[in-house]
Amino acid sequence: MKSGLKMNNLEKIRATNPELNIININSDEFRDYGVVYDEFDLDEINRYMDSMPIPAENVYVPKNPEIEKMSIIEQLSHDVFGGMELSAGQCAGHCDAFSAIEFHQGSEVNITFTDVIMVLGKRRDLHGYEFNAEEHTQLFYVPKGTVFEMFSDTIHYSPIDVDPAGFKALVVVLNGTNEPLPSSFESNNKMLVKKNKFQLAHKSREDKVQAGILPGVKGKLIQVKPIR
Repeated sequence: MKSGLKMNNLEKIRATNPELNIININSDEFRDYGVVYDEFDLDEINRYMDSMPIPAENVYVPKNPEIEKMSIIEQLSHDVFGGMELSAGQCAGHCDAFSAIEFHQGSEVNITFTDVIMVLGKRRDLHGYEFNAEEHTQLFYVPKGTVFEMFSDTIHYSPIDVDPAGFKALVVVLNGTNEPLPSSFESNNKMLVKKNKFQLAHKSREDKVQAGILPGVKGKLIQVKPIR
């Protein structure tokens, strides 16, 4: 980069993590994983999320009634999910590593209110209860204000910080997804941890492993340092 030119956040996060290949979500490489939308009005949800502080921990709220009544959720239901009932809630806080994987039956739509990094893979590379994240993922830089769909077969996890202040995003999924399973529920699928939430953890996530989540995420832990 020429001296005197100001770096944007994508250039900064790449410079901070030169060992990582971080791709702009608006590049063709994302087309295997999902779709970026630019036709939705975000004014209402922006006002709501702008007033929300970023918590010290990574907090995900699967259903937020204030958000679910907003026009953006109805628009997403009609235009992306074909009229299906949706759950919508915020995910905000701090995350610096791809320490687990998850997927759902049905797409997930995220809206970003800060810049974030998403680490994505495909279910075709999930073998039994193991997924080598080091070998089979790509990292995408997602700028603030992006509406993007991740296909049902896209493996993902929490957004990762670009800025040390943390991240804020909206998560929209089929209604009931990520909610607790009834105590009487039985399944032979060892990845199922909540309704329509299939998950594996990296061995470094001792909290998840102790909670019964299989340590099936293999390879070196993918970590991203926020911009300086």
